[in-house]
Amino acid sequence: MSNYTCLLIEDSMIQARVISQMITRTGWVALVALDLNSGLKMLAEETLELVISDLMLPDSTDGATIAKIRQAAPDVTIAAISAGGGRNSASSLLERAKVDGAEFLLQKPFSQERLQGLLTEVVERMQSGMRRPHVLVVEPSRTLRKICETGLKENDFRVTCEASLDEALDHIDVLDLDAVVTQVDVTTDDGAELVALMREAFPGVAIIAFSDKGDSEIACRAWLKTLEAGVDVALPKPFSSAELVRSVRNGMALAASAFLEAARRSA
Repeated sequence: MSNYTCLLIEDSMIQARVISQMITRTGWVALVALDLNSGLKMLAEETLELVISDLMLPDSTDGATIAKIRQAAPDVTIAAISAGGGRNSASSLLERAKVDGAEFLLQKPFSQERLQGLLTEVVERMQSGMRRPHVLVVEPSRTLRKICETGLKENDFRVTCEASLDEALDHIDVLDLDAVVTQVDVTTDDGAELVALMREAFPGVAIIAFSDKGDSEIACRAWLKTLEAGVDVALPKPFSSAELVRSVRNGMALAASAFLEAARRSA
């Protein structure tokens, strides 16, 4: 990857040094700007494939950092840097970053492996000229995870599998995610709580819930609460790979429309 250049915009000199060293270890060339104005000047002068920028900079405290970068470089991939854990991913700042054009999120602190994965994905997209939709499967059963993963990958989805929501929040990039597929328990209200947490953690992302939809009053009531919590598509078991893929695509279309409409109302 030695032919690629990344601009890092980070106001902390120490963190800029550490992150730039991490970038160069992957074979990329790293340029550093300590404020947004310097970064915008470098964008005008250099040929870049990627900008990694902190969301809050000394000369850009209005939440419009990503919008300013996107305006200056319409075709460059943007990764936002944010402090805090995955449960902060629904903040208005991150929602705005997504709307303004950030494709990836790096949550501090991030590992060399996490950075390497991001850079690899950026290169794959540049070389293929396309972006595969990214689906997160949250399911404790290894067998069901594998069934979902296989069916989705066969239809050209990029798939990440986690056994629980907590694990997903520790590893998943909330800006580079299109849909979540998860099983819900209709014997309790846990399914509704899980969906509510996902809706908060993954703004603008489709949620596809599948379940053994029982006929008991408790099951019907729990299923209804799950749907009201924010499910885009409900998928009863058993289902085929074709039904899963169709549900994910439908859910992505619904979620994208809802997210853009919410963004327009808040603008």
